[in-house]
Amino acid sequence: MTGRKNAMLTTEDRRWLTGEKTYEGEHAKQQRYQRRRDIRDRVYNSLLDFSILFEYLEEAEREKLFGTSGGDQQPLIEDRELSDGIRDGLAFLLYNTGITATMNSSDDHPDVAAERLLIDAIYQAGETDGILVEGVSLDIEAVDLSQSSLLDDLEDGNELSPREIRVLLESESIDTQEVQETIRKQVFDE
Repeated sequence: MTGRKNAMLTTEDRRWLTGEKTYEGEHAKQQRYQRRRDIRDRVYNSLLDFSILFEYLEEAEREKLFGTSGGDQQPLIEDRELSDGIRDGLAFLLYNTGITATMNSSDDHPDVAAERLLIDAIYQAGETDGILVEGVSLDIEAVDLSQSSLLDDLEDGNELSPREIRVLLESESIDTQEVQETIRKQVFDE
């Protein structure tokens, strides 16, 4: 993960963010500050570059990047790493522009940047192919499932729903290999 070519993040940025590299010594505080500032600057400038890519990158180059399916030009994205990167990129952008405010709001129409940006992006994508998008409806059904309260319930012996178990499985505190082995034993050995 950290050994790819430099992009939005350099190899050193990746190593530092994932904890493979640390700064110690007399100038460590300044080095960490500089690394954070450089990352912020590159992320900001990379986001600005998407306007150029959207407008000017040739269709043939986009097809090479995302793949297409026959004549209908549907993206295939068979590369799992790329697919995960797209998912995480969208999540990064939506999360940091406030999408969870929409999920936590009892107000039917909170003014959330993420929702406005997502809707505008859908309109712009349609316009690019000559499609008039007449309306976009964003309907999110969400339940607040904090990991700490789920762990408390688990420790107290309370039964968890499949949805609650999924939240725990997606946390870094669960060894998914061990869970899979337990499921295998339960399903195939019994």
